[in-house]
Amino acid sequence: MDAIKNGQRYFMKTRFIFPLILLSTSILFFSSCKKEYITPKKEDNTIDSTSQIAIDISGIKKIEGSIVVALYNSADNFNNPSKVFREYYFPVTATKMLVTLDSIPEGTYAFAIIDDENNNKNLDKNGLGIPKEGFCFSNNALKSFGPPSFDDAKFYLPIKTKLTQYVSLVFY
Repeated sequence: MDAIKNGQRYFMKTRFIFPLILLSTSILFFSSCKKEYITPKKEDNTIDSTSQIAIDISGIKKIEGSIVVALYNSADNFNNPSKVFREYYFPVTATKMLVTLDSIPEGTYAFAIIDDENNNKNLDKNGLGIPKEGFCFSNNALKSFGPPSFDDAKFYLPIKTKLTQYVSLVFY
């Protein structure tokens, strides 16, 4: 009977020891594991607020050279090659082409297009100043003599939009 009493005492003394041993070994095991802190990714709050201008160009006579698009963003700079907002070059691949100007911020614009057949990046003219290569402007704006005004050629490009302009080259 003493053995039973001793066993009961032993159990009473050790019943808290086993859980403590289990807890301490668990703590030691998990504390020895490599800690890797995962930082939550910050959400990208940048919004692509740019737009596109698609230009459907018809009237190309020769499949050679480049289409040069000069994009202007103000009346003061319009038709001044040294003050162009952006300039684009597209190789001529057909007599009708669709070109796209990407990443354009919201705003008011006008463009001039040259069918640069000889790739010299200029609108070639004859001795009287009459263009020898095809050209056009946004909104198909054209005057009897000389280039149109910015007001005639301008258009508004809203945020996050793909705007299409249909233009036809003019040859003299």
